This record gives sequence, C-alpha cells and structure tokens, in this order.
Amino acid sequence: MLFQYFITVVPTKLHTSGVSVNMHQFSVTERERLVSNKKGSHGVSGIFIKYNLSPLMVRVREEHMPLSVFLVRLYGIIGGIFSTSGLLHGLIGYFVDIICCCFRLGADQSKEVSHYYTLKNKGASKGS
Repeated sequence: MLFQYFITVVPTKLHTSGVSVNMHQFSVTERERLVSNKKGSHGVSGIFIKYNLSPLMVRVREEHMPLSVFLVRLYGIIGGIFSTSGLLHGLIGYFVDIICCCFRLGADQSKEVSHYYTLKNKGASKGS
C-alpha cells in the first residue's frame, strides 16, 4: 500500500477584544492506493508526508458595528420588506381583478345572448 498525506500549514493571527494570539491552521488531505506490479500499478509502498507552508498570513480581527449603522441597515431591511409586500399585493390584486372581470364579462355576454334570443322569439311569436 502507498499512503500519501498532504499537509498545508497557514500562519494565522487572531485579534479579539480580549485575546491576541499567533497560531497556525492546517489542513490534511490523504490518498492511498494499492501498489501491485502485476496489475500495472507501479510505485514504492510506504507512508509519505508532504508539507506545504503557505507564504500568506490570515488575520482575523473582531470589529464592532456602531449602533447607528446597525439601525440604518435594520430600517432599510424593514422598508424593503414593506415596499416588496406592497408591490406583490398590488400585482396580485391586479391579476385577481382581471380574472374576475373575465368571468363577469363571460356571464354578462351569456345574459345578453339569452336576452337577444328571448326578444327575437317574442317578436317572432307576435308576428305569426
């Protein structure tokens, strides 16, 4: 068997309100495969570890948002919700009115047609 481990190390600085720490983060990726000359898989069996030291540093800082910025963002979100719901309410009302008018027009047209035939039949019976 061939075991390979790839380790990446990233230097990190953490700054919070109470703590300032220098540390390292790492990630590990592993691979393994069967080494068999009979099956065409060549290589040396063993355990191999490969290190990758990152030249870049990650800085993590804790920053607090002022209350005024928070309130402006909150009011913006609430205003957006109200305007979007008003727009949706208007569109839905518009489509409901269109659908109701179509049914109402269909009913009115059928009444006119039946009224027309009624008047025509009454006129034909009077003339006979």
